[in-house]
Order: sequence, then C-alpha cells, then structure tokens
Amino acid sequence: MKVTLIMSLLLRKLQTIVDNLIIKLMKKVILYILCVASFVIYAQDRVLFSISDVDVSVDDFLKNYDKNRLDSDTLSFEDSLQEYLDLYIKFKLKVIEAESLGLDTLPSFLRELDGYRSQLVKPYLTDREVSEQLLQEAYERLKYEVSVRHILIQTSGDDTIQAYNKILSIKKKLDNGANFIELANQFSEDPSVKDNEGDLGYFSALYMVYPFESAAYNTPVGSISDPVKTRFGYHLLQVNDKRNSRGEVKVAHILIRKNEGVKSVNPKEKINEIYDSLMLGQDFSELAKQFSDDKKSGSKGGELDWFGANKMVKSFEEVAFSLDSINSISQPFETEFGWHIVKFLDKKYLPSFNEIKESLKKQVERDSRSQKTRNIVLNRLENEWGFVENKKVKNMCFNLIGDDADVSTEIKEKGQVLFLFNNQYDASSRYVYQKDFIDFFNSFRTRLNKKTDMNTVKSELYDTFKAQKILEIESNNLESKYDEFRLLYREYHDGILMYQLQKEKVWDKAVEDTLGLFGFYENNQSNYMWDNRLYVKIYSAKNNKIAQKVLRKIKWGTKDDDLLKDFNKTSALNLSIEELTCAKGDNNLIDETIFNVEDFDFHSLKIGDSYSTAAHQIILIEDILPRSVKSLNEIKGVVISDYQSFLETEWLNELSQKYNVIINEDLFLLAQNKEVNILEENSITSNQIDDQSTFEKAFEIAVKKLGSSKDVYFGWNGNIYNTELQLND
Repeated sequence: MKVTLIMSLLLRKLQTIVDNLIIKLMKKVILYILCVASFVIYAQDRVLFSISDVDVSVDDFLKNYDKNRLDSDTLSFEDSLQEYLDLYIKFKLKVIEAESLGLDTLPSFLRELDGYRSQLVKPYLTDREVSEQLLQEAYERLKYEVSVRHILIQTSGDDTIQAYNKILSIKKKLDNGANFIELANQFSEDPSVKDNEGDLGYFSALYMVYPFESAAYNTPVGSISDPVKTRFGYHLLQVNDKRNSRGEVKVAHILIRKNEGVKSVNPKEKINEIYDSLMLGQDFSELAKQFSDDKKSGSKGGELDWFGANKMVKSFEEVAFSLDSINSISQPFETEFGWHIVKFLDKKYLPSFNEIKESLKKQVERDSRSQKTRNIVLNRLENEWGFVENKKVKNMCFNLIGDDADVSTEIKEKGQVLFLFNNQYDASSRYVYQKDFIDFFNSFRTRLNKKTDMNTVKSELYDTFKAQKILEIESNNLESKYDEFRLLYREYHDGILMYQLQKEKVWDKAVEDTLGLFGFYENNQSNYMWDNRLYVKIYSAKNNKIAQKVLRKIKWGTKDDDLLKDFNKTSALNLSIEELTCAKGDNNLIDETIFNVEDFDFHSLKIGDSYSTAAHQIILIEDILPRSVKSLNEIKGVVISDYQSFLETEWLNELSQKYNVIINEDLFLLAQNKEVNILEENSITSNQIDDQSTFEKAFEIAVKKLGSSKDVYFGWNGNIYNTELQLND
C-alpha cells in the first residue's frame, strides 16, 4: 500500500514535470512560429509594388531613387518620389515583358551581360586597401630611378635548394670583399652578362618584376641585397646609384645604319652630310623622310614615341636626355644600330598621383605585384568559404598525370573529391573532383614545352585551377553577400533587356514603319503647323547715305545682282543682302522691326513693304506666308520622335493590361513622409548570433549589440528575425 502510494505520488510529480516541460516547449515552439511569422509578415510589408508575381521592395526602390535623383530636381520630395515610382513601374513592366519573351536567354544578351559582370566583379575580388597601398608605392618609386647590377642563378623544376645554396655562397664571397663584376662574369646565368657584366642601367618602377624592383628600391646605394627569388631564379643586386626621375622625352631621329657589306656607302660620311644640311637650315622632318633608315619613324619625320629610363640603348638615351631646349639638334653619334642625329621635341615629368591613378591602376593590375593583393584575397576567401583540400587525393591526381597520356579516361566518373567548400550549400559548386582538374590540365597540354619540368607545371596549374574555383564561387555569390553589387548587376541586367525590347518595339519601328509614320503624321497635322511667316530680304549698308540710295533703287526695281555690283565697286563692305523666312520669335531683328511694334496686325502687311533700321538696314517683304501644315520632309525628325512617344504609350497601355500592378499605397505614403528606413546592406549576414544555445539568449545578445528596431535583423540557426520582437515567459 505504502509502495503504491509512493509510486502514485512519484507518477503525479513526474506528470507535473512533464506537463511543465511540454508547456515550456510549446511556448518556445509557439514563440518560434510567431517569430518566423512576424518576420514573414514584416518582409511582405516591405514590398512596395508587385507586377504579377514579381515583387519590388521599398528598399530597392529607395536606393535606386537616391542613386538616380538629379541634384537639379526642383520637385518636392513627395512629388519627385511619385514621379520616380511611375517611371520605375513602366521600366519594370518592359523588363518583365522582355523576360517573358525569353530575351534574357539569348546568347547575345548573355554574352553582353557576362562582359559587364566581369568588369563589375573586379573590385570585389581584390583587397582595396592593399591595392591602394600598391598604387601609392608604385607612384612613390616612379619619382626615382635606380642603377643596379645583378647576378642570377637560375632554378630548375622543384630543385631550388641547389640554386639557393649557390647564391648564398656567392653572397658570402661578396661579403668578404670579392668584386661584384668579377663574380657576375664568373657565375651569373643571365645570358646578357657577357655584354653588360651584370649592369642593368637605370630603371624605374613597373619595369622589372616586383620582387626584383622591391629589392632594388629597398637596398641602400652601395650595398648588396640578400638573395631575391623571382620566376627567373635567385638574384643578388648591387645598387650603384639612385637619382630623381628624369621623366620622359619625345625626340625625332635620323638613322643611317651600318651597312658593312656595302663598301660604296660610308654611314659616318652620310650622316655628317645630313647634319651639314640641317645646319644650313633644311627641314629635319623632310630629311628624315628622305634619308632615315628607320622607315617606321622616318615616315613621321623621324618622330619616336615618348620614352624614359632604360627604354632605349644607353648611348641613345644619354644624348636624348642631354638636350634641353625645344628643337635643339644633337651632333651625329654612333650606337650599335648605326649613326644618329636626334632632335629634341618635348619633355614631361611625373604627373600628380590623381592624374595618373587610373592608368597606374591598369599597369599594377597587369604587373606581378598584383599577385600580392590576389593572394590576400584568396586566403581570406578560403577561410570564408571553408576551403578543405584532400592532399592525399591531390597527390594521387598528380601521379595519374603523365607526360603525354590523357588520364581522364582512367578516372571513374568524376573521381574523388579534390577539395570542397564547407560553407557553400549549393551541391553543384560545393565539391570539386579529380576529373575537374585533369580536364583543366589537359586543356593546356598542347601548349606545354616538352623541356618544361612537369612537376612544376602540375603545381603551377593546380594553383591556378584552385584560385579560379575560389574566385568563381565568390563571384557567383556576390549578389547575396553585397547588396550594392546585387542592385548594380540587376541594373545592368534590366537595362540591357529594356534597351533591346524598346529598340524593337519603339525606336526601330518608328524609323522603319514608314506607313505607320505617315499615318501618324496625317492624323496629327494640327501639331505640325507653320505660324504666319514672312519671306524677307535684309539689305545691310555701310552707312545711312548708302542705305537711302539702295532703298530708292529697290523701289525702282533694280535687281540685287546689279545693286551689289554698283555699290561694292570700291568696297565689298558697302552692301550685303540676306534672305530668310521667319515667324515671330525666329529672328530678333524682324521681331523688333515688324512683329513687336505696337498694334501689329499680320493681315495688314503687304508684299513690297519696306522697313528701315537705325543700323542702316532695309527689310523688304518679298512674300507673306499664312499659317500652313509643315511637310513631312521638313520635320521628319520631330515626327519620328513624336511617333516613338506614341508607340511607347500604346505599348505601355498594353503591358498595363497584360500584367497586374499592385502598389502598397500605405507603404508608399510612409516613404513619401520619410518614415521608412532603408535596410543597410549586409545587415543580416553580418549579424549572425548562431553560437548561442537558445533563441532567447540570441535575441538578448542581438538587442544589446544591435539595438531594438523593426529595421534591424539578426540571424540565428539559419533563420532571420528582427529585434523589435518582445519575448515573455
């Protein structure tokens, strides 16, 4: 009995605990449902208008409005917003119609859009801070030129240790006082060493590969650098001098080549004869065209492109930069190419940073230093997308690739996973397989040099392939990561579609549909009327005396040719005659003299009436042209423009009938009253509170961190909520 009672009490207690747990659980479930429902309702409430099944949010609308509103807009905010809403709906109607017709699937459209996208993604696939630093660094280095000697030890395949040890032993000899030139001649594997003893002359930034350039600028003058690794091998640099940049010069030259096989021509004598002719005043340009053996520049009077340090052979460069006055001419001098005379045309120094920033940016992007920002971006994206590499599978893949055979047939289907992106939930791009890389490798096989070390090629192509996949996955997700990119890309997408369909439906049709154009003109002739006009002649005399004589002869019926002949015997300035047809407002002189006089009555005018002005002018009415219809040829451009407007209006009426447009008037009124806040980009993705065990805890942290507002969102366990929700136990 006692046991039964105890058991009964325990069961009741247990039931109470279970009931309380169920109630708490139900509260959380209901709360979760309410949270999700609240978010869904709230998300729906931000739809400003919809066209059939296409929704446009108030956020996208306001962002586009802010971007496109002109500073010169004189409308009030409310009226301006209403005007933009009307225009935006018309724009979206055209885009939706284009999509319904499949224009967004045409290869031509996809190619054009892809071209724009490739440009739009570039800023998002670079580290902007590092890119700016590289630009500033390059600009600062361009202010100077450095003179360098070097010793090169080439690397072969993966075996870089031997080359590195060799360059270290040379460095040790130099540190112990050995002569750099002697060691360069003895050890350097740069083919040009036999001609220059390792001397590379002066150069500036963006001329050498980036690691070499950095060593040259960072090593003090008179010092020797530590070993520097480039794609050519290992280098030691001796910095001989550093000077301010001499800028760039523009010169013209005359070249007489060394024709060693032609004994009858002495190039030195010939160049001296040309120089003597120049000293006697003959034209440099003509002599260059006639005698210069550099036919490319000779055809342009000897003119060469702008050049700076290390762009010409040293002897030519030194003469060109020694000239300092425009049009000065050098004496004849010899280079390895022959005998020259140089004429100095112009000189320019380094422009300001802002002036050359864009061109400098393009140079840096093409230069090896761009790999620096690329590597930073790739490392960041590896972490963001949860990149995981299967090194064992990678090594297997490398072993499968031989020197000649196409091994893609040895892989079953796709093979094993080579690497994956843990944070990418789209299965089609989450996994990258062995066969993907092998196919990529084989696409380069025919271009490979048989002497190239295959292990190096595999490694380099794998790095390229891996980088391509990382950047590809980032590029494909830019819309979800960056709201500004989503809007800009959509703007290009919609703009191209709208343009194509507008061109077909309106612009081209108005020009090509001649019957439709003529019918429109016929039906709207009242819009194309000439006002009352006058055909007049204006006789302008040199003085009043001549004007009076001209007027008398006009009344006598003297012809214009005879008037000009008689009065302009002594001076062509005595009389001029102008004819014109004009209505009121077309010509100031006619307005002041005829149309704007008090009590003017057009119907009182007569052919032959004449008017004199204070400026010795006589205005003679030759014909009176009453109000009439303008011919189509006279105003075809205006009619085409009006016909285009007509076609567009008719087309938009059709689209409005075809598609159901629903506007959230209450939300738009709030927008007009500036009571709607635009959701900031990344407000959701950057506010993840996923590391909390309960929703209540996540919500509490979100409110403390972000503030309480219906416009602030946070993410928790894959769902999205705003911080305006209130939680009760």
